[in-house]
Amino acid sequence: MGDFGNQPYFAAMSEVPVTLIGPPRPPRGNRPLVIVGVVGIVLVGLLWIGLLGRITSGGRVVPGVAVAVGESAAVGDPESLAEIAANKLLRPGAPLAEVDCALPKLTTDPAGLRAYYEAGIGCLDRAWQPVVVGAGLPFSSPKLNIDVKPRAKCGFTPSEDEATAFYCERDRTIYMPQDRLERDAGEETAFHLAVLAHEYGHHVQALSGILQAAGNREVLAGDEEAQQLSRRTELEANCFAGAFLAAARGRGAVSAAVADESVVSFDDTLDSDSHGSADNQGMWAERGYEDKTTAACDTWSAPAGEVS
Repeated sequence: MGDFGNQPYFAAMSEVPVTLIGPPRPPRGNRPLVIVGVVGIVLVGLLWIGLLGRITSGGRVVPGVAVAVGESAAVGDPESLAEIAANKLLRPGAPLAEVDCALPKLTTDPAGLRAYYEAGIGCLDRAWQPVVVGAGLPFSSPKLNIDVKPRAKCGFTPSEDEATAFYCERDRTIYMPQDRLERDAGEETAFHLAVLAHEYGHHVQALSGILQAAGNREVLAGDEEAQQLSRRTELEANCFAGAFLAAARGRGAVSAAVADESVVSFDDTLDSDSHGSADNQGMWAERGYEDKTTAACDTWSAPAGEVS
């Protein structure tokens, strides 16, 4: 793969009522959870709006920008994304393996968080490995970093205002800074699991080559096209997370209630030009949860209205 690991790429979740799954989420003090993914997508001479317009963290509106350099081809209308849509992971697609997740009880001390995330990644590995290998793609487990002040190999680390958690393609690491997760997710197991599943979704995109393929289309893209690529990437990670939660639902430590609440948590943010409307952010997580297959997560050939 080319070196696409110097560009932070940001993700968030949204706010839309869900009636198809689970009970309503408990009050969280009007504090939307911010999920951010550093994933190595590259631009040439363009502003990559990581947190374009508005994104919330701790109840505040936070602007953010990132810039990077690279070279490749331009993106056009959705038909030009057919190569990504034809990725082996998405075509013909497959359901995730059902898994029993042996997760320890969540505690918010550093040792407790690490134990929970490591066990969660192990469970995510067991769900995703058969699908990735079955598509003829190489599989490897991501590394985990929970440092308070992490130093990723993706150029720079997003600030706490910009990110709760993130993924760096260059070092294939999921970053879950313990202090940020303690403050933003507290002791709510479902929210920790949702964050981890979303960031793991970016790892799956890296394993499949989807991230690099999207990056190859960034170079000559205008701002609007770059925003659309961001939305398609992030909404797919939401969908991948939903598919995993369906595979784990009602098995082992992931009760039906926890899985349902985890999916509903993808509604808990605001509209974003770079991440999608509130409705679409929740819709793609639900789509993966209900359909359970990677084919359902093809945001690359989805009509514009579903990735707005």
